[in-house]
Amino acid sequence: PLQQMARIDKNILRLAIYEILFNNTVPAKAAINEAVELAKQFGSDTSSRFINGVLGTIFNRAQQQPIPKAESEVK
Repeated sequence: PLQQMARIDKNILRLAIYEILFNNTVPAKAAINEAVELAKQFGSDTSSRFINGVLGTIFNRAQQQPIPKAESEVK
């Protein structure tokens, strides 16, 4: 459950998921790698493996079923 997840892990996931799904200027694999490195530095002993697994799954699913683009961009 989200309530039991460490705040740092949630925030790393939020940033990386945004980069993977919506930011086309950063390659998805680079976003995953940076998130894992942040988890190693700031998370618990198991954070990096957990974050790598979650983001890898999200990346694979996004490849199979792309997220539709928004009709207008936020400025």
